[in-house]
Amino acid sequence: MMKVIIADDEPKVNLLLQKIVDWESLGFQIVGTANDGISALELIREEQPDLVLTDIRMPGCDGMELIRQAKEINPNVDFVVVSGYRQFEYARTALRYGVEDYLLKPVKAEELTKILQTIREKKDEKLQMEQWKENVSQKIEKDDKRNRELLLIRLKECAAKGISFLNLEETNSEYACNFKPAVYQVILIKPDLPSGQENLDTYRIMMKRSHETVEKCSREVFSESATALMNEGIFLIIQMEDYDSVKVKKHLTRIRKEIENQRDLFWGISVTTAMGSSVGSMEESSKSMWEAMWLGMERIFHGKGAWLEAENQKPAIRAEEYRLSPAWRKRLQELGEYLDSDKLAGELEKLKAELRQNVELNGKMVGECANEIIEACIQGVRQNEKVDMDEIKAEFLLRYHMCTSLKEVFELLENGIGGIFQKYAQQKEKQEMRPILEAKKYIQEHYQDPLKLEEVSRVIGFNATYFSTVFKKETGKNFLDYLTQVRMNKAKQLLCSGDKSVNDVAEEVGYQDLKYFSKLFKKATGISPSEYKKLYQ
Repeated sequence: MMKVIIADDEPKVNLLLQKIVDWESLGFQIVGTANDGISALELIREEQPDLVLTDIRMPGCDGMELIRQAKEINPNVDFVVVSGYRQFEYARTALRYGVEDYLLKPVKAEELTKILQTIREKKDEKLQMEQWKENVSQKIEKDDKRNRELLLIRLKECAAKGISFLNLEETNSEYACNFKPAVYQVILIKPDLPSGQENLDTYRIMMKRSHETVEKCSREVFSESATALMNEGIFLIIQMEDYDSVKVKKHLTRIRKEIENQRDLFWGISVTTAMGSSVGSMEESSKSMWEAMWLGMERIFHGKGAWLEAENQKPAIRAEEYRLSPAWRKRLQELGEYLDSDKLAGELEKLKAELRQNVELNGKMVGECANEIIEACIQGVRQNEKVDMDEIKAEFLLRYHMCTSLKEVFELLENGIGGIFQKYAQQKEKQEMRPILEAKKYIQEHYQDPLKLEEVSRVIGFNATYFSTVFKKETGKNFLDYLTQVRMNKAKQLLCSGDKSVNDVAEEVGYQDLKYFSKLFKKATGISPSEYKKLYQ
């Protein structure tokens, strides 16, 4: 059982939340309730719950502060906010804190049940993943939803390669579906959120909810369908025995409205629809998929909220891939090799201007150009650093498909690549500083010895000439000046704190020649060691 705490300053709401659903049958156990934030926080410390339902405004400690502090106690605790406030600002703040969902009062049993089922499924999936890691050979049974996602993933791969999909019998057998001889169509539904780039968690929640809407609505209308949430958006394949484009568009209009009705939670949400053409066989569905993908990439020029149809756009069946010129590739690799973020913006601006001049420019070319830029820059970085290209490209792809203009694409490139350059430049600076820190530590510990530049260089593994150059660059002083400064500082401490003679102090800080010590001390302080001793005694 997953442990639950309910926190609401209204006793009636608190009681209602306990009674509105059958918690036990859903796999939950209520282990405590609270009417203020401070009591709720104490309960969280004591019970270590899996889930907390909380109001936003409560005495003592409001819901947002409760979430923040609870996450510090246990980062794995999930939250569902229950509030009577419809303002977007409350919802956005809650989502930024990483809550699972946001419910408006009065709470409906159906909504709460659905959220609890989702949280339970998420917990179960996590446990399954842990079991899979322990025993890779263990097979996890595929549910109907996953089968359909895999169908669309494979269909997308076939479309990208320009090959036909499986026939009807193979599709049903391999993916446990029930498609029949009919007309098929692939559609890409892409919700957009203005703040998505800055709030990836909010964006993911919005996309998940939108996917659920597409899935639910399509099951109600079409005899057979499949959906999958990917970087590009939500892919949908539908089956209609008697294809009716008006009916399809009416259905898609309903989906768009239901997704956009989430504006209370996701301010500025809009939906783009890219419709591949209808085809008469399952094998041809890869053509419809390609068209939907191609039209989705055209959002770069049409902006968000557009209706894009293959019947009107006539997408290229197999356009040539975009490739950077050798000269451009070399320039970008050099930027990466030298981590030159200062020149990056200017070079990208020139490349964008050059790209605009291409009379055949399309969304697919923009995506390929962006990918080429990323690869060239990171290859340059990899000349000196260990960089995971796959991880960087995965992060970039997620954000790229959130862009709705060429300007946004190049801003993403500048910020993303520039951030990588700065990260490795800072690491490089720290690496260069480490030997200098070791040298300074060695000098501090051995200042009374007859230290030489060559000795310290040898200790940190540098040759003397290089060490001398780097040391002065990082400290602003040459080796001898720095050693003298350390010795004079120590001499001042000894002269002030004890009964030692000037001669004893000189020897203790590394000088056998009293006259030479006195000369250096006066140069550093403006007075002789004897005068300094009298002054501070």
